[in-house]
Amino acid sequence: MIPEITIHNTINFPKLGLGTWEMGGRSKPDYSKDDVWLKAISFALESGIRHLDTAAIYGGGHSEELIGKVIKTYDRSQLCITTKVSGDKLRYDEVIRSAEQSLKNLGTNYIDLFLIHWPDATVPLSETMKAFNRLLNEKAILHFGLSNFPVPLIREVMQLTDRPILTNQIEYNVFTRNKGSYNTGMEREIIPFCHENGISITAWRPVMKGDVTLPGHATLAAVGEKYGLSSFQVALNWLCSKPLMMAIPKMSSEQHIRQNIEALSVNMDAEDYDLLDRLGN
Repeated sequence: MIPEITIHNTINFPKLGLGTWEMGGRSKPDYSKDDVWLKAISFALESGIRHLDTAAIYGGGHSEELIGKVIKTYDRSQLCITTKVSGDKLRYDEVIRSAEQSLKNLGTNYIDLFLIHWPDATVPLSETMKAFNRLLNEKAILHFGLSNFPVPLIREVMQLTDRPILTNQIEYNVFTRNKGSYNTGMEREIIPFCHENGISITAWRPVMKGDVTLPGHATLAAVGEKYGLSSFQVALNWLCSKPLMMAIPKMSSEQHIRQNIEALSVNMDAEDYDLLDRLGN
């Protein structure tokens, strides 16, 4: 059973989801490994993972199509599907078209969580949110959120809708705390502001893309030895121990799926969480 968080006191989402970046291609469709990806998605669902995270740009929509093929045989009401409109498609009509295409690709009549993938300073957020509010009112999307948004823009979005922001998806892990690829001050500013307003955090790149060369990795390995966990299981456990925190690692094999689920089943000692809190930038 994947543990869950409760957002805005009413909405439950699993702490662990399946990230699908590069499943089905990068920015263009790649059909060469479809059997591998379909098997991975199916095994994740069979193993109890209910949250599937994708985006319009992943494989040019093919990632969504792969998810759509798998979920046909599952109870849709038990799944949480997140997808995103690209940050270069934030005009009103573009948002509507993107949502419609994602619905078609996924083969479903609603999206659980629809995100703005990244902000675009050239498009007024008021125009983007007008489209989001329409999609919410029509129940094409049940909830909405943001991705890679700094505090000033989160504040602006809050003024443009009466619907709660469910999550802000940012790069965050045990080593990446305040200086990421798209945001800074994640731990100093973004996460505290989101928590003050009941907004969850979804961490992308939660296990550092499996990089064992990062400074501090030896500390993870030492803590892991104590609990019979790998260093990456320790990193994921630490992350998911945080309040209002979700993680969406890419899991392309049965082994990785099992390991990530197992990682959340261990309660480490407070002193070890404190030690890990002191790592990172």
